[in-house]
Amino acid sequence: MSRDDRTRATAGLILFVALAFLGSWCVAASLRVFDLTVSPATIGTRLFTTSLLYAVMMGWQPIVATWVVRRWVDPPDRLDLGLRPAPRGFSLAGGLGAITIAGAATLVALSVAGFGGLGASRLSGIAEEELANSVPSLGGLAGLGAAFLATLLLVWVQAFAEEIGWRGYFLPRVMQRFGRWRGLILHGGIWGLWYAPVLFFSSYGQLDIVGSVSRCAAFVVTCVLLGTLFGWLRLAAGSLVPVVIANTTLTLAAGLPYVVHGVDAGLRSAAFGTPGWLVLAVVIACLLMSRWKAVVQIPELVALPDSPPGMLVRVWLVLEGSERGPDRYLH
Repeated sequence: MSRDDRTRATAGLILFVALAFLGSWCVAASLRVFDLTVSPATIGTRLFTTSLLYAVMMGWQPIVATWVVRRWVDPPDRLDLGLRPAPRGFSLAGGLGAITIAGAATLVALSVAGFGGLGASRLSGIAEEELANSVPSLGGLAGLGAAFLATLLLVWVQAFAEEIGWRGYFLPRVMQRFGRWRGLILHGGIWGLWYAPVLFFSSYGQLDIVGSVSRCAAFVVTCVLLGTLFGWLRLAAGSLVPVVIANTTLTLAAGLPYVVHGVDAGLRSAAFGTPGWLVLAVVIACLLMSRWKAVVQIPELVALPDSPPGMLVRVWLVLEGSERGPDRYLH
């Protein structure tokens, strides 16, 4: 990079963070001011509405910030956004890995609760107690299935938009600016701060300042560890696809839409607390001792293929503000 390009890249990073943070704070504060909480009577409705509000609150800022920065501020280089298909093994690892992390964190939380003599804890908290206390009718099961499919689509779209910004644009740029390891860790911390306003305002009744700050700080720690793994997966696969799968799977398995709205998801949300930190730290330590440590490299600039653009390439072109098509990027 030339000196001018480095200056523009740094300005792009600053503007990206400013736009993403401004969007999340404004939306979270607005929901708090207008008291838009989620506590419907039926499980299907709650599942869908919490996910819908979660997608509205945290889904659009990263991709909008990426588009603005790449179109008007960033140097006109071929930054690798990771918008390409991934090898099947990495996609499988993303989905199964997320389920394993959520399950392992839940087991750790159960073990700690049992060892401390705290008694049996409900896995579902109050989020889905209707499922535990009643047998739904055929119509209820159909509604629950439809709500779950709609939720899956919403969370996938939210994860896709989120990953384009944080692991597609921000991660490569911050690694270029601060180095591969510092950039990898720093991007997770800033990603966690982006979630902070949502968690700060996610309480019902009187706002507890101390409790809200503690909740934000704890989630930043989670995002530093989880962001390290997500960034690692994105770099190893050379694609955002496995990370989108992992993000979607973990969000649903650990009940993140419930967590950010202050609904008790029980021990299934242990992945976002201290038990999850332990599990994530163990996974990161294992990766550091394996050959996969070598994949943490700053992504190189790339050229798009000389072929009719598919969906991911079209998204790339939109983010780049191209008016000429893929040939603009070929050597």
